[in-house]
Amino acid sequence: MEFPVRLDDKNYDIKKFLRDHPGGTNTLKNYKGKNILQAMEKFGHSVNAYHMLNDFKVESEKDSNLSGVSENGRIITKEEDSRDKEEIAYLEELEGRLDWSKPLLSQLDAIAPDYEKWVNSAVYRHCRLFSSPLLEALTFTPWYLVPACWLPAILWLATHQYREHVAHDNSEVLSILQFFWHLALGLFLWSIIEYSLHRWVFHLDPGKNLTMIKIHFLIHGLHHKMPFDGLRQVFPPVPALMLACIIYQPVSWFLSYPLIKLTGGLIGYLTYDMIHYYVHHGSPADGTYLYAMKRYHSNHHFVNHDRAFGISSEIWDHVFKTFVKLRTLGFSLRWD
Repeated sequence: MEFPVRLDDKNYDIKKFLRDHPGGTNTLKNYKGKNILQAMEKFGHSVNAYHMLNDFKVESEKDSNLSGVSENGRIITKEEDSRDKEEIAYLEELEGRLDWSKPLLSQLDAIAPDYEKWVNSAVYRHCRLFSSPLLEALTFTPWYLVPACWLPAILWLATHQYREHVAHDNSEVLSILQFFWHLALGLFLWSIIEYSLHRWVFHLDPGKNLTMIKIHFLIHGLHHKMPFDGLRQVFPPVPALMLACIIYQPVSWFLSYPLIKLTGGLIGYLTYDMIHYYVHHGSPADGTYLYAMKRYHSNHHFVNHDRAFGISSEIWDHVFKTFVKLRTLGFSLRWD
């Protein structure tokens, strides 16, 4: 079933976007078949929303020759209340350098001088990264694969460490309270790692170096370019395992009971990855923690990509002064 809307004498079908709309599904339902310009202006939509519509444009003989609005459908991460035609044209020129029907990774040299601007102008679509079917298949990770891999590892580690340090009869036995203290400390350390990775690694400016651009695009850039791609929103288990080993080595040198803390850190990581997926695709109720984090993370993607780095928590955004205060709404958002 279609969900037609109109804007500037052009027709759009936003059916597939309803549940992904950052402003909720319920705010759209009353506008089916109607002109949405007045509503978009009333609720203060930025230029992002206007240009995202173009990925849902319904071509017809009447509107296919009309100009003015971008035809490739950009989300411009710049908060403003009016449309910037020069910015649209600039981003369209960038997008025109790439052929989306072919693997993108081998084409990034075409936009290398303007990579930061390009990667932060999101689209509602999917892309191919590699020409090799095997490599391409390895880039897809269903969300349920993450708990399926990490929950058994966490349970084994927790059980093994509990038996060795709590239930075992030796001179270094820990109390249950001490055991959970070390777990909690590992969870706390993960929260710092989460923020640090997201801000200083995933959002590292690769400059104009093509190798660095490709690395950045693979680890995080593609998520900002295609934030609604549900198969590329959780961390694949193998790279996650490699990263865990790299982080664990220096930590094990100066912290006591490092494997207990690693267990707590892995609990934190799994929680983070599941929250990240949920805030993109879930339907949290107003007043809940996940509702607030969904709105907060949407702001990071579509308005302030250089702020609001916290995903499972806002704590370190407050500490490092990258916190973004969201506007208070007079109504609840729903994504059903």
